[in-house]
Amino acid sequence: MGAQISSLLVDRPNSDAELLNSFNTTDGLPLHSDVVVVGDTPSTITVLERSSSPGYKIGESTLTVFGLWLKQVGISSPLLHHLFGPKDGLAFYYFSSTGDPESYTNFIANGPPGDFVPTLQIERKVSELLLTLFAQRLGITVLHGHEAVIEDDTVNKTSEETVLKVLDKDTGKEESVGAKLLIDATGRFHRFVSKSKEVRIQRPKGSEGFNTHAFWGYFECDVDEKEIPLRDYESVNTNHICVPEGWAWVIRLPTWEGSPLPNLINMINHLLDLNAANTPADAYPSTAELVKRFDLKFRWVISVGFALRSDVACPSDLAEFGNCEAEQKFNWVVSKYKKVSDFMSNFALIHDLYGPGTTWYVRKNLAFKSPRVTGPNWMAIGDATGFTNPLYSPGINANMVTSIFAAEMTKQYLDSDSQKKELRDKYEMFCKDRVTNLQRMNVFNYVLMRDPALGPIGPLWQYLIGTGNANFQGAKKYTLKDCHELLTTWDWGANEVEYIAFAKKICQLLEGPADSPLSTETIEEVQRVSAEGLKDAIATGKYTGRWGGLFRYYDDNLVFNKEKRERDVLAKRCEDCGEWQMLRPDMLKCVFCGAEHAVEESTKILWTS
Repeated sequence: MGAQISSLLVDRPNSDAELLNSFNTTDGLPLHSDVVVVGDTPSTITVLERSSSPGYKIGESTLTVFGLWLKQVGISSPLLHHLFGPKDGLAFYYFSSTGDPESYTNFIANGPPGDFVPTLQIERKVSELLLTLFAQRLGITVLHGHEAVIEDDTVNKTSEETVLKVLDKDTGKEESVGAKLLIDATGRFHRFVSKSKEVRIQRPKGSEGFNTHAFWGYFECDVDEKEIPLRDYESVNTNHICVPEGWAWVIRLPTWEGSPLPNLINMINHLLDLNAANTPADAYPSTAELVKRFDLKFRWVISVGFALRSDVACPSDLAEFGNCEAEQKFNWVVSKYKKVSDFMSNFALIHDLYGPGTTWYVRKNLAFKSPRVTGPNWMAIGDATGFTNPLYSPGINANMVTSIFAAEMTKQYLDSDSQKKELRDKYEMFCKDRVTNLQRMNVFNYVLMRDPALGPIGPLWQYLIGTGNANFQGAKKYTLKDCHELLTTWDWGANEVEYIAFAKKICQLLEGPADSPLSTETIEEVQRVSAEGLKDAIATGKYTGRWGGLFRYYDDNLVFNKEKRERDVLAKRCEDCGEWQMLRPDMLKCVFCGAEHAVEESTKILWTS
């Protein structure tokens, strides 16, 4: 018999919890469970939500590896495209506060084609509701409104089974469940490690670089994106506004906020039924039809947020820029850059999108590393092991590998008493350098933002090393049985020796405050070191790719040409409703309005030199 898995999801009492819990295949809390996953915040795709029903989360952009995982576990692209926004890669814009405002640089790269795996702009509330219902269909018990009571004995017991106290927040009743293995999926709260008094959470310091603080809100944009004053701007990309102080994400995504939870559940279960029946893409009802049929609310919003360096000195008085810290620091940074101010003038702030007090968000000291990820009968996964920054979405895309690595060895762990410590030690070694490498990647990209001439070097190296390696290039060959070989070794290339060596050099060359101008000599030296490093990395034969099809402005030899705007065409706007569509020859109907397009209008076009 396979391992029984229970996911305990903590929250205040609410009838939403009772509704969601009713979809479990078993009633209530089991007396015993081989594996119990304790989640306070979303950290992996198998543990979802603290609240009585899924709610807002930071991190709204997915990458190829997440799409590959969704595909392998059986969630199809047509289902996902009817719930979330399409995404075709990443775009970066680099600005300076001095000189000609038009002298900015940019870097634009495609994502995977829509007929391979989906990459999405997602509302986390809906994505986690989808994954909750999908998990319940697999027989996983997902309990909302149940608080796991973490005590010293919970993380230090060495008995074969740990008895975990659980508080039902609807009834106030305390129960317990015996578990052979506890999984700490409590994210940035890292509740298990916090109970291990001999260790402390580590924050970046000294040579590890600065920390970062995030400030964000949600906006509307009534302007046709063709009128937005940035070169090659397309809302189907995850767009990044990059300045010396940090960077901002600009993500256009659909929200279903305001829809009654029962209605959302009915719609998602309907889509899961179609998914289970292998329904052809064009046989799915359009999003417009779903909204009408299930009496839902649906609108497009833009998530915009800055992740600023913690060592940036702000003016002592920011009152003129807003009424709260998040609004003040957001608007202060925008005001320093004319082109960024012009860009943001197209967006109108939405007040209280997710309820009272949700106009502005702030999260301080994003980067941390857990010095320990295991203990007697427990393992930490996802963001409970550490986090760096939303840049390149390492939480939802890179940290997911910890849950996959742990899941791959769970059966062996449960079946063997003698190997348990050996397996925990193996997991400790797997996690040992991950966050350190990702933090170096983060600092590397940040310091390159200090000048527009250097900014594009960051994503160029990320794509070369992160997508040019053999495992990633062979992603289409993987199945559910072996996809862990890619997913557990990827990390955006931050763990590759060539990347580590180069990033260290650049971080040393560009060490210093964000607002300190770089000399011409320093800029030229960084460019020279990068050119030599790229040449050496390519010469190893480890990194290859169709770079001309992937990038604007670069050919297959990574030679820059500002006139070369062509690349693979993987997405187009619907001529009827204007929304972006990922191109698939089996998906002729617009997923949003249902308008039908010709085959040639729905088929990707590959770039040739």
